[in-house]
Amino acid sequence: MNLKKTAAIVGGTTGASYLTYQAISDHMFKRAFKKRKREIPVEEKVQEWLDHSKLKPVSIQSFDGLKLYGEDIHNHDSNRYMILVHGIWTNRRFSYPRGYEFDRMGYNLLIIDQRTAGYSEGKYYTYGFKESMDLSLWIDYLVKTYPGVQICLYGVSMGGATVMLSTRNGLPDNVKCIVEDCGFSSMKEQFDCVLREDYNLVFTRMILKMLDDRMGNEFGFHFSDVVVKEVLDSNEIPILFIHGEDDKFVPFEMSLRLYNHNKGPKKYYSVPGVAHTGANQDPEYYKNIDGFIKTYME
Repeated sequence: MNLKKTAAIVGGTTGASYLTYQAISDHMFKRAFKKRKREIPVEEKVQEWLDHSKLKPVSIQSFDGLKLYGEDIHNHDSNRYMILVHGIWTNRRFSYPRGYEFDRMGYNLLIIDQRTAGYSEGKYYTYGFKESMDLSLWIDYLVKTYPGVQICLYGVSMGGATVMLSTRNGLPDNVKCIVEDCGFSSMKEQFDCVLREDYNLVFTRMILKMLDDRMGNEFGFHFSDVVVKEVLDSNEIPILFIHGEDDKFVPFEMSLRLYNHNKGPKKYYSVPGVAHTGANQDPEYYKNIDGFIKTYME
């Protein structure tokens, strides 16, 4: 069965069979949660930077017993650190070009593989639910290793959701600010968007219910556990919200919802004409981030 063609046929009707919806739900479930192996090439100049950096491989254990991998790049005599958090279906290598730019701006870096990605263990993604708990442990690593460290959390796509969700975990004062780039406003809204955009569906309620039930049974969490915008209602850590205005995967409008919900200090920066994760193509991207961070770091 070609599920996308089937979805296109039934997407505008209310009379689709339960079995058809179940088939689409199964396909979406495997696509959304399954671990993927992905080779991400590294530019020559970025590889040369890595080769000449003071890079220390590090690992920690998650609350549920997974070995998590990261790379501590301490090139500067400074207590300013950025933790770089990649998105879904990718790994730390996605963060390398961004780390190259942040290093040039004088920041030390902790570049991590989120659970289920790269060298880190794990079998499925949780869209920031468990990943945000892992991030709190990475923050603890920096605080213990470098007394007086000042930290900016930087996340892209699902990594953006991860850094925002981590604020509900009671972060230490060492976390001075957050930069989130094209993170989603809630897991359910994101899945609904994918079903409509990629599967041509109009009526998504039944499939979302099927997905939510299966998530609860197999993974122990629900859509209601990953409502990023509501977490921001009580957040007081300064956040820079970034989004490409032509983003179709995580719709541009989601960043506006996040911004409007955020309680604490905030700044908004949108980039016209770029799609998902492409805002860094703007020549002003790193300058804007650097200016924002320096507002809150000594």
